[in-house]
Amino acid sequence: MNIFNDIGAITASLLTIAVFSGFFKQNPVYRFAESLFIGVSAGYFAAIWYFSIIKPAYKSALGGDLLILIPLLAGLLLFIPSNDTSYSKLRFLPAAFIVIVTTAINIPVYFTAFIQEMIRNSVIPLVSFDESGTLEIDTTINSVLSILCVTSAMMFLVARHRNSNRFVNTTGEIGRFFILVAIGSTFAYTLLSRLILFMGKIEFIINAVRTRF
Repeated sequence: MNIFNDIGAITASLLTIAVFSGFFKQNPVYRFAESLFIGVSAGYFAAIWYFSIIKPAYKSALGGDLLILIPLLAGLLLFIPSNDTSYSKLRFLPAAFIVIVTTAINIPVYFTAFIQEMIRNSVIPLVSFDESGTLEIDTTINSVLSILCVTSAMMFLVARHRNSNRFVNTTGEIGRFFILVAIGSTFAYTLLSRLILFMGKIEFIINAVRTRF
């Protein structure tokens, strides 16, 4: 018997039950577990940032690398009070720089991953054959449906902002159906994954009680 493992399992089980108690009613036990989780998370990430960012930057500045002071000063600008003084608007400069740089970096990445690759995988291959040359009906139908889904969804984005002809409007309504199916599937997947996590926590509590007692 390892007393440290037992104490850890019992503590984890009690905190899990404390968090689950918030489903029924707000109570001091739930608020304690919530505050403990937030405090431990904040302390953990503060320690990570200090030892991985602040401390190495401080050593680099002492070693003569003065360029490290630029992001330090930019971070200090964020703490300028939001009053009506002439220098109070300087606090927007670091945030604007972060937004611009992040946008410039992520737009090509997201375009390649979520638009270019999605269209490419929807079209290639359009007609699939196996090694013996036989037509793979299921894969071909899946490719055709993928093209129909992507095209109709794009038509829906066009038709909802302007008065188009009947073909564009009809195709847009088909795309609206596929968009709703995608949203429903995403919601169902998220709900199912949360239920799996919930069942895993219940199983953890049962196993902890059965093993320790």
